[in-house]
Amino acid sequence: MEKKRELKTVIVDTYAILAMAYGELGKEAEKVLLGVRRGDVVGYLPITVVYELCIHILRGRIPVFESMEELKTFITKYFKIAELRLEDYIEAARIKVEGDTMLKESIELRNRSLSFIDSTIIWLAIKMKIPIITGDKDLAYVAKRKDVEVIW
Repeated sequence: MEKKRELKTVIVDTYAILAMAYGELGKEAEKVLLGVRRGDVVGYLPITVVYELCIHILRGRIPVFESMEELKTFITKYFKIAELRLEDYIEAARIKVEGDTMLKESIELRNRSLSFIDSTIIWLAIKMKIPIITGDKDLAYVAKRKDVEVIW
């Protein structure tokens, strides 16, 4: 009988935060994010995800947050910020180019491209050797092909 591993750390994608706000999380993602909320699991938000969340707030796309201050409080209470350095951006750029090629080879996703933010998420997951929580199809497709575990 195989013992289930205990998850300690994850990277959280913008898609997961948006799905949480709209009550559309996958079952496994919901369990892990509850663990983050309780403090049992460390959830990392890449600084690029924070940037993307700010854009969504400014455009009124996350109704559960009424202000940028509420978003900041939420982020600082529940997550650690994963900062990026020059070398991280270089590696993320490589993943972006590789990811675009991978997506073009997919019948379902061939008209898509990997976003800059998604490439930074994948790079940090590789660097930190931890899974990603996302329901984003482009991100999940490339991440899995880069041997990154995706939770949804």
